[in-house]
Amino acid sequence: MLKSLSFCLFVFMPALVVGMGEGPTMKGSVRDKSGEPIVGAIVSLSNTARATFTDTSGFFALDLEGRDSCTIRIQHIGYKPITLHFTAAEMDGNDFQFVLEEDTAQLDEIIVRGRSRTQEVRLQPIKAEVINTRQARQQPTTLVELMNRSAGIRVRQMGGLGSYAGLMVNGFQGKAIKNFKDGIPMDYLGAAYDLSLVPVNMLERVEVYKGVLPASLGADALGGAVNMVTKKAFGHYAEASYEVASFNTHRASFNGLNSDSSRHYFVGIDAFYNHSDNNYNVDVNVLDQETATLYPAKVKLFHNRFSNIYAELYAGIMNTEWTDELRLGLTYFSIDRENQFGSSMSKPFGAATSEQYAAIPTLRYRKAFKRISFDQFLTASGIHVRQTDTARGTYDWFGNFIPSPSRKGELSVTGSLARIKYSYLTSRSNFRYRLADRHDFLINVVSTNAGRSGRDPRALPTKSGRDLLSVPAHYDKLIVSAGIHSKELMNGKISGDLIGKYYHYSVNTVDADWDGDEIVRQKSDGGLGAALALKYQLNAGGFFRFSAESARRLPEQYEMFGDGNFHLSNFELRPERSTNFNLGFRSEKFRKYSVELNGFYRITHDLILLMPVNIFFTQNQNVDNVKGMGLETDLNLFPMSWLGLSGNFTYQDFRLFDTGNVGLEGAKLRNTPYFFANLGANTHFGNLISERDRLQLFYHFQFVREYYLDYIPEKNEPSGFLGLWGRANLNAPNIIPNQVNHSFGAVYTPNFDRISISVQVKNIFNRALYDNFRVQNAGRSLHVKANYRITK
Repeated sequence: MLKSLSFCLFVFMPALVVGMGEGPTMKGSVRDKSGEPIVGAIVSLSNTARATFTDTSGFFALDLEGRDSCTIRIQHIGYKPITLHFTAAEMDGNDFQFVLEEDTAQLDEIIVRGRSRTQEVRLQPIKAEVINTRQARQQPTTLVELMNRSAGIRVRQMGGLGSYAGLMVNGFQGKAIKNFKDGIPMDYLGAAYDLSLVPVNMLERVEVYKGVLPASLGADALGGAVNMVTKKAFGHYAEASYEVASFNTHRASFNGLNSDSSRHYFVGIDAFYNHSDNNYNVDVNVLDQETATLYPAKVKLFHNRFSNIYAELYAGIMNTEWTDELRLGLTYFSIDRENQFGSSMSKPFGAATSEQYAAIPTLRYRKAFKRISFDQFLTASGIHVRQTDTARGTYDWFGNFIPSPSRKGELSVTGSLARIKYSYLTSRSNFRYRLADRHDFLINVVSTNAGRSGRDPRALPTKSGRDLLSVPAHYDKLIVSAGIHSKELMNGKISGDLIGKYYHYSVNTVDADWDGDEIVRQKSDGGLGAALALKYQLNAGGFFRFSAESARRLPEQYEMFGDGNFHLSNFELRPERSTNFNLGFRSEKFRKYSVELNGFYRITHDLILLMPVNIFFTQNQNVDNVKGMGLETDLNLFPMSWLGLSGNFTYQDFRLFDTGNVGLEGAKLRNTPYFFANLGANTHFGNLISERDRLQLFYHFQFVREYYLDYIPEKNEPSGFLGLWGRANLNAPNIIPNQVNHSFGAVYTPNFDRISISVQVKNIFNRALYDNFRVQNAGRSLHVKANYRITK
């Protein structure tokens, strides 16, 4: 059913949309004399109220209302306006390029303010934290660091570069937060486009939605979503960066695009490379072989190397009568990882490795008319995973090998030579219809057909003699979202979104119990959800925002099937169900300040939480009943033109209820930070050595309050106000202690943005930093990065 629905949507919807087009449209671009696109230029049809703006690439499309001839006016502050007349013959099939000349005349006492796409997303009724990567592209800063500096957001890694990075937003975590790339669910990319791997300078911005999701994303998320928006540029563009850092870390990226002069054809590439030995010092407990006791020691990680390559080649056709964009892509990635430890740092490994690789084709078609737009994405991917564990013995924390002939692996007695293929067929169809000038109707359909197959000659067979990996496993999911977006009602005071969702999934596989008996796992589930988001505009700079949602989150393939390595399967997972409320206020004054205050309340049943099973493995399990509330604030100040200051804090209190266990009733949700804060300062100076150079200095401070690896009785929590000071009354190994992190850096740009050199010292005071499951992260590190960019 899912495959048939996806096929029908993909084949018939574009034809339906094309058939509903209305009248001629003028298309073109607006640039300055140097060829740079002019963003926000007004293109208007004379003697009418019809007008449009150029986008970030300087491109525009203006509906001519069926006219045989027209007069077009193009204007932008700082440029001389132009007025041109066109006949039908001149307009037919042409893609115009207009050049505006600078206007040197000075305008006094006039301030013109506009909104970028980033600002528009930040100010919509649905709460979104927008991380503008433009300011950080030249810095040796990771996307994880940028997100951790934002209110209500924590990205938690289990180690150094390339380790698992799990996102937490307003208390929700893991797969409850969905990841998107340009609005497309990223399951088909596996671990290739992980938050910790994607270079900042390949993204235009990152949209982090909290609570309610727009209908255009259409996912079964509870806590929100992350949408990584890639750069959109046309003409001739190329950018390269290279970073070298401590622990033999190397990070490189290249992205380029070339389009013909008619803006009908394009070809491009996005690529990056990451490598690190991750051989930083950690504090561990070492076993004394003579006395069989543990003692603390500082050791250097020795089997923690990580490397990955990612490259996406794409080409397509755009701005034609039958398509706005038809894009074909081919993505290749590979990941090579040495496994130093499992779910905790209790025991080291010295030989186990894991790999991933895939070649993934993609297709995307988009077309917009006066009232209708359609966006279709389709991909079929096969991700190959290899797990190798063949050491006949174990290792200690000093890298010494301890032979054990009876063993065939260090992770388990039997070892592993698993070869697994995860397959995905993903279709995403998005349809938008303009009901009226202020109302849009949207429908979004995402279907995923996933499967797992493989073999492991080292695995223990079932009683029937079969290797369970050799039995194909299937997972199908369908999410349908429909909504109405209304804006500027009641004299521009109210905007809102009303959204409904349908969820369904099914699983079909074979599992085994501890005795080796096979169990057929066949299950399906579904349901409905609804959400409402409202925004009330108080004045030009301030507004209130409210949202409420009854949502459901289906277990993911990864959570149910495991990864064949350190993450175990769990076919008994139940869907999460949650009721969420959000209330916020924002006020800003252009180039002076912005302040935002948000509160949230959640009640969740069958929360899916990643938990350690033992010192090696993790598993997703359900937590029956969790409720909580939180508060986050965000403040940005611009006291001087060359100085920017920022600060935020987040407090969230999530607790178990109706547990039936007196000791656990009211306990904080395990392994979940409940207070964290950030401070930052950015300065910039120009004309230091030449008239076109610039120096930027930046400083960031982060604090995370102690939290707890496992559940603790409420009576054992710190006695200070809201638990913000004092110490918990329990043993130290269960405490993830207070963490303080200082970072400082500088960027020098000798010639505008074309070339830049940057340096940053992270964790200046070399403090111990911990993350998921009390895994220790790197200490002090030095990073140097070079950027080079050309545009035409």
